[in-house]
Order: sequence, then C-alpha cells, then structure tokens
Amino acid sequence: MNFLTRIAVLFYVTIILFISSFTLLFVLNYIDPRHVMETFSLIYLDDNLRLLFGAAAGVLLILNYIFYQTFTVSAYRDHTIAFDNPTGRVSVSLMAIEDLVRRMIGQIKEVKEVKSRISASKKGLQIKVKLVLRSEGRIPELTSRVQELVKRKVQDAIGLDEPINVAIYVGKILPDQGREKLTAKKEEQLKEPEHNVPFQGYRA
Repeated sequence: MNFLTRIAVLFYVTIILFISSFTLLFVLNYIDPRHVMETFSLIYLDDNLRLLFGAAAGVLLILNYIFYQTFTVSAYRDHTIAFDNPTGRVSVSLMAIEDLVRRMIGQIKEVKEVKSRISASKKGLQIKVKLVLRSEGRIPELTSRVQELVKRKVQDAIGLDEPINVAIYVGKILPDQGREKLTAKKEEQLKEPEHNVPFQGYRA
C-alpha cells in the first residue's frame, strides 16, 4: 500500500467516523438540535466562516477526485501489461493473454479442458492453469511441457522480460477411452453364455 493510498484510507475513515459519531450522539439526544441550528446560522451569516468552510469543501472535492483517479488507474493497471514501443506505449489486457494460453493448451491432445487465470505484480506474471486430462499418463512430464509452452508463448507474444511463474492444478483425470472400451468388451465376452455344440468331438 503506497503513501497516497494510506492517506486516502485515513481520509475516508476519518470522515465516516465523524459522521457516524455525530449521528449517534444526535439520536441519543446528546446533541441539542438548537445548537446545531445556531452553528449553521453562525456560519451562514459570517463571511469569513463561509469562505473557510467553502474552501474546505472545495479541497475535499478535489481530493475525492484525485483519489478516484488514482484508484481507477491502479485497478486498470492491475488488469493490463504495459510496455513501450519506439512509437508509443502499448497496453495488453490480461484477459487477452488468458485466451491465448487457453487456446494453446487446448491443442494438446492429452488435455480435455483448461482454465487459466493471470495476475500481474512487481514480481512478474503469475499464471494459474487448471486442467482436466483425457487419460492417465505421465503427469510430471505433461505438466512440465505445458509450463514450458505457456512461458515461451507468453514471452514470445508480448516480449516480456519479467519472471513468469506458471502454476498448474490438475482437477480431474478422465479414464482412457480405448482402455475403457477394451475392458467393457472383455466384460461382455465373460457375460456371454457358452453355446454347447452337440456331438462335439464325435467322429464317424
């Protein structure tokens, strides 16, 4: 959390605390409505006080706008990757990279389903991939190949020199269809009754 964010949080917490405390004291009859009206009347009739409170209100509006712009830009940066080209700055959406990763992994025959999630931080790109595999196999070799392909593809696509961490979670492993069919066929053969041939082994 940077300095400006800390100031914004302290600013809004202070305002909310003041409004809440004032409202609570008012509904508990600790604040006389006549005193409130007298205070507002004094501010309204005194030019110096009106100028002071008007300046304070203007400063609060400016600060509110600055905080809004800061948080909006920060949220936008968290969902994009930016780099500079000779002709200008380029921003790439993380969703576009997620789609790129899903399409690439989806072409691997051992993968049935794929979901990806990418986040950017000062430490680099954090890519989380969830897989559903089609069949049993060498999971360490497959996941290692997927990690290497994803890392190379992202680096080639956006030319990123920052570290890329690819974490893979295998959520489900489907049975091998060929092996499943073969097992089912053997079970059917075992269930079929043997037909006794009459006069088997009889020779005239």
